[in-house]
Amino acid sequence: MIKKDKLLSQLNKLVELEKSLIPLLNKHISSSLFFSNLEKSKRQSIVEHFQKLVIAKKSHIEILDGIKSEVDRREKDVY
Repeated sequence: MIKKDKLLSQLNKLVELEKSLIPLLNKHISSSLFFSNLEKSKRQSIVEHFQKLVIAKKSHIEILDGIKSEVDRREKDVY
């Protein structure tokens, strides 16, 4: 069991983690591909896969924000 304030705190940490991963993914992808000797089509394929990861991260953030809102609005204090 977990108290409401602790749950909200952990959800906030998860949201911040997800948000921090997006720029890191973009930075490392750009750097790695810039210095690679891959064919243009392969680089494009890699970029497309990582773009899907970024979309998934954004979706996770939305879901976590929804959970936070739901927990915050309820009067229940233990989960």
